[in-house]
Amino acid sequence: MILRRPVSSRVIAAVFGVPMAGFFGYLVWLQFTVRASVSGRLCTGLISLLGLFMAANFLSYALQRFQVDVDRDGWRVRIGRYRRDLRWAEISGAVIENRERGGRRRVPALYLVPGPGVSLDVPSDLRATVDGRPAVRLFDLDEPKIEERKFVRDLTGLAGDRLEVRVHRLHVMLPSEDARQRLNGGKVLPAFPPGAEGVRTQRWLNRRRFQLFVGWYLFAVVPALLLTGFTARLHELLGAAVAVLGLLAVTAAYAQFVTLFSHATDLVDAEVEIAGTKLARVIGDRTYRDDMHGGTIVVLPPGAKRGYGRAWLLGFPYVVALLGDPRTGRLRHHDDLRALSAVLRESPHETDRAAARDIDSLALQSQVGDSTEPDGAENARLWMSLTKAGRILAWAVVLGSVLLTGGWLLESTHHLGDAVLLICVPLATVSALYALYRIYALLGAAWQAAWDAVRKNH
Repeated sequence: MILRRPVSSRVIAAVFGVPMAGFFGYLVWLQFTVRASVSGRLCTGLISLLGLFMAANFLSYALQRFQVDVDRDGWRVRIGRYRRDLRWAEISGAVIENRERGGRRRVPALYLVPGPGVSLDVPSDLRATVDGRPAVRLFDLDEPKIEERKFVRDLTGLAGDRLEVRVHRLHVMLPSEDARQRLNGGKVLPAFPPGAEGVRTQRWLNRRRFQLFVGWYLFAVVPALLLTGFTARLHELLGAAVAVLGLLAVTAAYAQFVTLFSHATDLVDAEVEIAGTKLARVIGDRTYRDDMHGGTIVVLPPGAKRGYGRAWLLGFPYVVALLGDPRTGRLRHHDDLRALSAVLRESPHETDRAAARDIDSLALQSQVGDSTEPDGAENARLWMSLTKAGRILAWAVVLGSVLLTGGWLLESTHHLGDAVLLICVPLATVSALYALYRIYALLGAAWQAAWDAVRKNH
C-alpha cells in the first residue's frame, strides 16, 4: 500500500502561494521606498508579514515530499525531511483517532506508536502523544488521495492486533463485528448531531453566544465606561475606583453569560465511547472518563441546565453527553441510547437504573437516522468560519470604546486617562493575535473546501 499526496493539491498550493508571495513581497518593498506615517508602515508591515508567512506555508506544502509505503514488512516513511524505515516488530500500535485542525474542526489522523526502547527521532511538526505515549502523526486521512474503506480494511490485514480505530465512521468500516470489538474494545457513540447538522447546531449556538455578547457590551461594558468617565470628572480617585470595580464586573459578566453555550459547543464535537462500565469522551486533546456504575447518573430534560437549548442531557450530574440536538431537540439514534441504557441497567445503584429507564423511554421516541455525514458539511463549516471571523469586528468595537473612553479621560484627569490608554496596548495586542488566528482559520477552511471539491471531482 503506497500513499502519496496528489499532484493536484500541490499544484493548487503553488498557484495560491506564488502570487501571494509576490504581492506581499511587493508590500514589504514599498515600506522602504514610499513615505508613509509610522502607524501606516506598522499596519502594512504586519499585514505583509502575515501574508508572507501564509505564502511560505502554501509553498512549503507544495514542495514537501510525501510518501508512505506500508506492507507486511513494515513502514517506509518519507514526509518532508523525515526519513524513517520501521519494521512491524518496532511498532506497538497504529491508532486512527480524531485530532483538532483549524479551530474546532476534527479530522481523523493516523498515528504510529513505537515499541519500548524504539526512538523515532520525530520532528516537532509530526510529534504527538497517544494515551500518554510518544508517537508520530503520519498524516490526516484527508491528505493523501485514498478511499477510506479500502484503506482501513487493508491496514487491518497488515497491522492485525496493533491497529486501533477510534473514529466511529471508520470503525464501522472494519471487516467484521469481531474485528470491530477486538480493535476498538467498546461501543463508540459518534459526535451528535452528525456532519452538516452538527455544524448547523454549532452555528445556532454561536448565534446565541453573539446575542449574549451584544447584551454584555451594551449592559456591562458601555455602562462601566460611562460611569468611569462621569465619576472621574468629579474626582480622579473616585473614577479610578469605579474603573477597577467596573473591570471586575465586566469580566465576571463575560464569564457568567457570554460563555454560557461554550460547553454545549464542545459536546457537539465530542465522540463518546462506552468501554466496560466507563464512559470516555474526547474534547480537544484531553480524554475524560466517568464511571457509569457510580450511582450518580442522571438524565436531564430540556431546560434543566442553561446553555444546552432543547437537548436532553446525560449527567454525572455535570453534563457529559448530549442525548438530543440543542437546536432541534431531535434525539440520538435509538441504538446509541440503548447501548447506554444496557450498561446502566447492570449498575448496583438504583439511581443509575432509573436513568436507564429514562433513556429507554427516549429510545422509543427516537427516529432511525443516517449515522453518516450528510452532504454540505464542508460548505457549512466554511460559512461558520466566516461568521466566526466576524468576531474580529465585535472585539474591535469593544477596543474602540475603551480607546474613546481613554481619550475622553485625558481631558479631565491627570493619570487615569493615561492608565486606560496603557491598558489598551495589551488589549490591542491580544485582539490583533485573535484577528490573525481567525483569518488564518478562515483561509484554512476555504482551502479545505477547495481541496474537498477537487477530491470529489477526481
